Amino acid sequence: MGSAAAAAMPAAPNVSAAEIAARAALRARRDFPQIARRTALDLARSYQGNLLLTRLLNDRARIILALLMLDLHFEPAEAPGLTVGRLKAEAAALGLCSPGRVAAILAAARLLGLVAPAPDTDRRRRRLAVTPRLLDIHKERWRAILRAMRPALPEGEIGLAHLDDERFVAAFVAALLRPFRAGWRIGQEIPWLRVFADRDGGLMIAFALYEATHTRTPLPVSHLARTFRVSRSHVADILAKAAEAGLVRRADAAAGSGPGFLAEPLLTEAINAFTAIALVRQAFAVREAMAAIRPA
Repeated sequence: MGSAAAAAMPAAPNVSAAEIAARAALRARRDFPQIARRTALDLARSYQGNLLLTRLLNDRARIILALLMLDLHFEPAEAPGLTVGRLKAEAAALGLCSPGRVAAILAAARLLGLVAPAPDTDRRRRRLAVTPRLLDIHKERWRAILRAMRPALPEGEIGLAHLDDERFVAAFVAALLRPFRAGWRIGQEIPWLRVFADRDGGLMIAFALYEATHTRTPLPVSHLARTFRVSRSHVADILAKAAEAGLVRRADAAAGSGPGFLAEPLLTEAINAFTAIALVRQAFAVREAMAAIRPA
Protein backbone atom coordinates (compact mmCIF):
# COMPACT_ATOMS: atom_id res chain seq x y z
CA MET A 1 0.00 0.00 0.00
CA GLY A 2 1.32 3.44 -0.89
CA SER A 3 2.00 5.83 1.98
CA ALA A 4 -0.63 8.34 0.88
CA ALA A 5 -3.28 5.64 0.51
CA ALA A 6 -2.33 4.14 3.87
CA ALA A 7 -2.68 7.51 5.55
CA ALA A 8 -6.12 8.02 3.99
CA MET A 9 -7.42 4.57 4.95
CA PRO A 10 -9.96 4.94 7.80
CA ALA A 11 -9.80 2.79 10.90
CA ALA A 12 -11.84 -0.40 10.52
CA PRO A 13 -15.01 -0.22 12.64
CA ASN A 14 -16.63 -3.43 13.95
CA VAL A 15 -13.68 -5.51 12.76
CA SER A 16 -11.73 -7.80 15.09
CA ALA A 17 -8.01 -7.47 15.63
CA ALA A 18 -7.61 -11.01 14.31
CA GLU A 19 -9.27 -10.10 11.02
CA ILE A 20 -7.20 -6.93 10.63
CA ALA A 21 -4.02 -8.94 11.28
CA ALA A 22 -5.08 -11.59 8.75
CA ARG A 23 -5.67 -8.92 6.08
CA ALA A 24 -2.24 -7.42 6.75
CA ALA A 25 -0.57 -10.83 6.53
CA LEU A 26 -2.34 -11.56 3.24
CA ARG A 27 -1.34 -8.22 1.73
CA ALA A 28 2.27 -8.72 2.84
CA ARG A 29 2.58 -11.86 0.72
CA ARG A 30 4.72 -11.49 -2.40
CA ASP A 31 2.01 -13.14 -4.48
CA PHE A 32 -0.80 -10.91 -3.19
CA PRO A 33 -0.94 -8.77 -6.38
CA GLN A 34 -1.59 -11.93 -8.42
CA ILE A 35 -4.16 -13.18 -5.89
CA ALA A 36 -5.97 -9.83 -5.89
CA ARG A 37 -6.01 -9.68 -9.67
CA ARG A 38 -7.40 -13.20 -9.96
CA THR A 39 -10.08 -12.43 -7.37
CA ALA A 40 -11.25 -9.36 -9.26
CA LEU A 41 -11.10 -11.17 -12.62
CA ASP A 42 -13.03 -14.21 -11.40
CA LEU A 43 -15.67 -12.08 -9.72
CA ALA A 44 -16.14 -10.01 -12.86
CA ARG A 45 -16.45 -13.17 -14.96
CA SER A 46 -19.02 -14.66 -12.58
CA TYR A 47 -21.19 -11.56 -13.11
CA GLN A 48 -20.40 -10.93 -16.78
CA GLY A 49 -23.38 -11.52 -19.02
CA ASN A 50 -25.55 -12.44 -16.03
CA LEU A 51 -28.37 -9.92 -16.19
CA LEU A 52 -29.83 -11.16 -12.91
CA LEU A 53 -26.71 -10.24 -10.96
CA THR A 54 -26.02 -6.96 -12.70
CA ARG A 55 -29.54 -5.62 -12.43
CA LEU A 56 -30.89 -7.31 -9.30
CA LEU A 57 -28.13 -8.23 -6.88
CA ASN A 58 -25.08 -6.16 -7.61
CA ASP A 59 -25.38 -2.89 -5.73
CA ARG A 60 -24.35 -2.62 -2.07
CA ALA A 61 -27.84 -2.74 -0.52
CA ARG A 62 -29.10 -5.57 -2.67
CA ILE A 63 -26.07 -7.78 -2.01
CA ILE A 64 -26.83 -7.56 1.72
CA LEU A 65 -30.52 -8.07 0.99
CA ALA A 66 -29.71 -11.27 -0.90
CA LEU A 67 -27.76 -12.58 2.12
CA LEU A 68 -30.76 -11.76 4.31
CA MET A 69 -33.01 -13.70 1.95
CA LEU A 70 -30.74 -16.73 2.17
CA ASP A 71 -30.40 -16.49 5.94
CA LEU A 72 -34.18 -16.38 6.47
CA HIS A 73 -34.64 -19.18 3.94
CA PHE A 74 -32.38 -21.48 5.96
CA GLU A 75 -34.34 -21.01 9.19
CA PRO A 76 -35.89 -24.26 10.49
CA ALA A 77 -39.41 -25.20 9.43
CA GLU A 78 -40.92 -24.14 12.76
CA ALA A 79 -39.45 -20.62 12.44
CA PRO A 80 -41.20 -17.86 10.46
CA GLY A 81 -38.63 -18.07 7.65
CA LEU A 82 -38.55 -15.84 4.58
CA THR A 83 -41.63 -13.67 4.15
CA VAL A 84 -42.15 -10.27 2.58
CA GLY A 85 -42.89 -8.72 5.97
CA ARG A 86 -39.82 -10.17 7.68
CA LEU A 87 -37.51 -9.14 4.86
CA LYS A 88 -38.92 -5.61 4.98
CA ALA A 89 -38.32 -5.47 8.74
CA GLU A 90 -34.76 -6.83 8.44
CA ALA A 91 -33.91 -4.41 5.63
CA ALA A 92 -35.30 -1.48 7.60
CA ALA A 93 -33.31 -2.49 10.69
CA LEU A 94 -30.11 -2.43 8.63
CA GLY A 95 -31.03 0.80 6.82
CA LEU A 96 -30.77 -0.84 3.41
CA CYS A 97 -33.78 0.38 1.47
CA SER A 98 -37.47 1.21 1.72
CA PRO A 99 -40.20 -1.42 2.26
CA GLY A 100 -41.46 -0.65 -1.23
CA ARG A 101 -38.05 -1.42 -2.70
CA VAL A 102 -37.96 -4.76 -0.85
CA ALA A 103 -41.38 -5.67 -2.21
CA ALA A 104 -40.30 -4.77 -5.75
CA ILE A 105 -37.11 -6.83 -5.50
CA LEU A 106 -39.00 -9.86 -4.17
CA ALA A 107 -41.60 -9.50 -6.93
CA ALA A 108 -38.83 -9.44 -9.53
CA ALA A 109 -37.13 -12.39 -7.85
CA ARG A 110 -40.35 -14.41 -8.04
CA LEU A 111 -40.83 -13.48 -11.69
CA LEU A 112 -37.26 -14.58 -12.47
CA GLY A 113 -37.61 -17.86 -10.60
CA LEU A 114 -35.21 -16.91 -7.80
CA VAL A 115 -37.76 -17.34 -5.01
CA ALA A 116 -41.01 -19.31 -4.89
CA PRO A 117 -43.91 -19.88 -2.48
CA ALA A 118 -43.13 -22.48 0.18
CA PRO A 119 -45.50 -24.70 2.18
CA ASP A 120 -46.12 -23.52 5.73
CA THR A 121 -48.11 -25.09 8.55
CA ASP A 122 -49.18 -21.60 9.63
CA ARG A 123 -51.72 -20.49 7.01
CA ARG A 124 -51.49 -16.89 8.21
CA ARG A 125 -47.97 -16.65 6.76
CA ARG A 126 -46.95 -16.61 3.13
CA ARG A 127 -43.55 -18.18 3.39
CA LEU A 128 -41.14 -18.02 0.48
CA ALA A 129 -38.20 -20.26 -0.39
CA VAL A 130 -35.01 -19.46 -2.26
CA THR A 131 -34.80 -21.60 -5.39
CA PRO A 132 -31.74 -23.59 -6.49
CA ARG A 133 -31.30 -21.00 -9.24
CA LEU A 134 -30.59 -18.17 -6.77
CA LEU A 135 -28.47 -20.42 -4.59
CA ASP A 136 -26.37 -21.44 -7.60
CA ILE A 137 -25.78 -17.79 -8.49
CA HIS A 138 -24.34 -17.18 -5.04
CA LYS A 139 -22.34 -20.39 -5.05
CA GLU A 140 -20.71 -19.33 -8.31
CA ARG A 141 -19.58 -16.06 -6.72
CA TRP A 142 -18.38 -17.79 -3.54
CA ARG A 143 -16.44 -20.33 -5.60
CA ALA A 144 -14.67 -17.50 -7.43
CA ILE A 145 -13.43 -16.07 -4.13
CA LEU A 146 -12.63 -19.44 -2.55
CA ARG A 147 -10.61 -20.50 -5.62
CA ALA A 148 -8.68 -17.24 -5.57
CA MET A 149 -7.75 -17.60 -1.90
CA ARG A 150 -6.40 -21.16 -2.17
CA PRO A 151 -2.73 -20.20 -2.67
CA ALA A 152 -2.76 -18.21 0.58
CA LEU A 153 -5.55 -19.49 2.82
CA PRO A 154 -6.42 -23.16 3.47
CA GLU A 155 -10.06 -22.21 4.02
CA GLY A 156 -10.39 -21.82 0.25
CA GLU A 157 -10.07 -25.56 -0.33
CA ILE A 158 -12.19 -26.38 2.73
CA GLY A 159 -15.00 -24.10 1.61
CA LEU A 160 -15.00 -25.44 -1.94
CA ALA A 161 -15.30 -28.97 -0.59
CA HIS A 162 -18.39 -28.11 1.48
CA LEU A 163 -20.47 -25.83 -0.75
CA ASP A 164 -22.87 -28.67 -1.55
CA ASP A 165 -23.54 -29.31 2.16
CA GLU A 166 -26.69 -27.36 3.06
CA ARG A 167 -25.74 -27.23 6.75
CA PHE A 168 -22.42 -25.64 5.85
CA VAL A 169 -24.00 -23.14 3.45
CA ALA A 170 -26.58 -22.08 6.06
CA ALA A 171 -23.86 -21.48 8.67
CA PHE A 172 -21.60 -19.82 6.07
CA VAL A 173 -24.35 -17.35 5.08
CA ALA A 174 -25.04 -16.52 8.74
CA ALA A 175 -21.32 -15.88 9.29
CA LEU A 176 -21.05 -13.63 6.21
CA LEU A 177 -24.11 -11.67 7.31
CA ARG A 178 -23.03 -11.18 10.94
CA PRO A 179 -20.69 -8.17 10.30
CA PHE A 180 -23.44 -6.41 8.36
CA ARG A 181 -25.88 -6.98 11.21
CA ALA A 182 -23.27 -5.43 13.54
CA GLY A 183 -23.21 -2.27 11.43
CA TRP A 184 -20.17 -2.85 9.21
CA ARG A 185 -20.24 -1.51 5.65
CA ILE A 186 -17.53 -1.64 3.00
CA GLY A 187 -17.80 2.12 2.47
CA GLN A 188 -16.67 2.75 6.04
CA GLU A 189 -13.28 1.21 5.26
CA ILE A 190 -12.96 2.03 1.57
CA PRO A 191 -14.92 5.26 0.99
CA TRP A 192 -13.51 5.56 -2.54
CA LEU A 193 -15.56 2.53 -3.61
CA ARG A 194 -18.87 4.22 -2.85
CA VAL A 195 -18.81 5.83 -6.30
CA PHE A 196 -19.09 2.33 -7.75
CA ALA A 197 -20.66 0.20 -4.99
CA ASP A 198 -23.89 2.17 -4.77
CA ARG A 199 -24.70 1.79 -8.48
CA ASP A 200 -26.05 -1.11 -10.53
CA GLY A 201 -23.10 -2.87 -12.14
CA GLY A 202 -20.74 -0.45 -10.41
CA LEU A 203 -18.39 -2.89 -8.72
CA MET A 204 -18.09 -4.95 -11.87
CA ILE A 205 -17.17 -1.80 -13.81
CA ALA A 206 -14.53 -1.04 -11.17
CA PHE A 207 -13.10 -4.58 -11.46
CA ALA A 208 -12.97 -4.27 -15.26
CA LEU A 209 -11.08 -0.95 -15.04
CA TYR A 210 -8.69 -2.49 -12.49
CA GLU A 211 -7.89 -5.32 -14.92
CA ALA A 212 -7.64 -2.90 -17.85
CA THR A 213 -4.91 -1.01 -16.00
CA HIS A 214 -2.94 -4.26 -15.64
CA THR A 215 -3.25 -4.97 -19.37
CA ARG A 216 -2.93 -1.28 -20.33
CA THR A 217 -6.08 -1.54 -22.41
CA PRO A 218 -8.37 1.48 -21.91
CA LEU A 219 -12.06 0.57 -21.85
CA PRO A 220 -14.61 2.71 -23.71
CA VAL A 221 -18.01 3.47 -22.19
CA SER A 222 -19.70 1.39 -24.90
CA HIS A 223 -17.64 -1.69 -24.03
CA LEU A 224 -18.47 -1.45 -20.32
CA ALA A 225 -22.17 -0.89 -21.03
CA ARG A 226 -22.33 -3.87 -23.36
CA THR A 227 -20.36 -6.16 -21.06
CA PHE A 228 -22.43 -5.48 -17.94
CA ARG A 229 -25.81 -4.92 -19.61
CA VAL A 230 -26.34 -1.36 -18.43
CA SER A 231 -26.94 1.82 -20.42
CA ARG A 232 -24.15 3.98 -21.78
CA SER A 233 -25.52 6.99 -19.89
CA HIS A 234 -25.39 4.96 -16.66
CA VAL A 235 -21.74 4.01 -17.25
CA ALA A 236 -20.83 7.54 -18.35
CA ASP A 237 -22.33 8.99 -15.18
CA ILE A 238 -20.40 6.55 -12.96
CA LEU A 239 -17.14 7.31 -14.78
CA ALA A 240 -17.69 11.07 -14.62
CA LYS A 241 -18.09 10.90 -10.85
CA ALA A 242 -15.13 8.50 -10.58
CA ALA A 243 -12.95 10.87 -12.59
CA GLU A 244 -13.92 13.78 -10.33
CA ALA A 245 -12.87 11.67 -7.33
CA GLY A 246 -9.50 10.85 -8.91
CA LEU A 247 -10.35 7.15 -9.35
CA VAL A 248 -10.14 6.87 -13.16
CA ARG A 249 -8.55 8.70 -16.03
CA ARG A 250 -9.26 9.04 -19.72
CA ALA A 251 -6.87 7.39 -22.16
CA ASP A 252 -6.70 6.64 -25.86
CA ALA A 253 -8.61 3.46 -26.68
CA ALA A 254 -8.59 1.30 -29.79
CA ALA A 255 -8.84 3.13 -33.11
CA GLY A 256 -12.38 4.16 -33.90
CA SER A 257 -13.81 3.42 -30.45
CA GLY A 258 -13.33 6.84 -28.88
CA PRO A 259 -11.68 7.55 -25.53
CA GLY A 260 -11.35 4.82 -22.95
CA PHE A 261 -10.76 4.71 -19.22
CA LEU A 262 -8.21 3.18 -16.86
CA ALA A 263 -8.04 2.95 -13.07
CA GLU A 264 -5.94 5.51 -11.25
CA PRO A 265 -3.71 4.30 -8.35
CA LEU A 266 -6.41 5.27 -5.83
CA LEU A 267 -8.91 2.87 -7.42
CA THR A 268 -6.25 0.17 -7.77
CA GLU A 269 -5.53 0.45 -4.04
CA ALA A 270 -9.26 0.39 -3.25
CA ILE A 271 -9.72 -2.86 -5.21
CA ASN A 272 -6.66 -4.40 -3.54
CA ALA A 273 -8.10 -3.48 -0.13
CA PHE A 274 -11.51 -4.81 -1.16
CA THR A 275 -10.12 -8.17 -2.27
CA ALA A 276 -8.14 -8.59 0.95
CA ILE A 277 -11.27 -7.87 2.98
CA ALA A 278 -13.37 -10.26 0.88
CA LEU A 279 -10.87 -13.12 1.04
CA VAL A 280 -10.25 -12.88 4.78
CA ARG A 281 -13.93 -12.42 5.55
CA GLN A 282 -14.81 -15.56 3.59
CA ALA A 283 -11.96 -17.45 5.26
CA PHE A 284 -13.28 -16.51 8.69
CA ALA A 285 -16.83 -17.44 7.60
CA VAL A 286 -15.59 -20.87 6.47
CA ARG A 287 -13.98 -21.42 9.88
CA GLU A 288 -17.14 -20.40 11.69
CA ALA A 289 -19.33 -22.57 9.47
CA MET A 290 -17.10 -25.61 9.94
CA ALA A 291 -17.21 -25.14 13.71
CA ALA A 292 -21.02 -24.90 13.58
CA ILE A 293 -21.49 -28.18 11.72
CA ARG A 294 -18.73 -30.12 13.48
CA PRO A 295 -20.15 -32.85 15.77
CA ALA A 296 -19.97 -31.97 19.45
